[in-house]
Amino acid sequence: MLKTGSKLVRLDSIEPENEVMILPDFPALVDDRQVWVTAVLERTAVVEPAPGEPKILVNRRRCLVDPSDLRYGPIAARYAAKRGREAARRSRLQQSAA
Repeated sequence: MLKTGSKLVRLDSIEPENEVMILPDFPALVDDRQVWVTAVLERTAVVEPAPGEPKILVNRRRCLVDPSDLRYGPIAARYAAKRGREAARRSRLQQSAA
């Protein structure tokens, strides 16, 4: 939940350092409605308007966040996961060809 009286800024105005990305799972305001951010992409964010409601894609410009709620992680993890998926796909292809 967003703290009352906290200073909110647009999510697109936050520029993390190189090789660092904003980690998901934090509250935000979109069109004066509180939402939960489940993923932060390059220009958009995936938000859940309320528990159980379908997730929607929102431009980061429309998301207001409290910077103190944000966590950061290394961007390398994203590429490691991609390499893992590609290796698994290659392995499945090799097994199906055998």
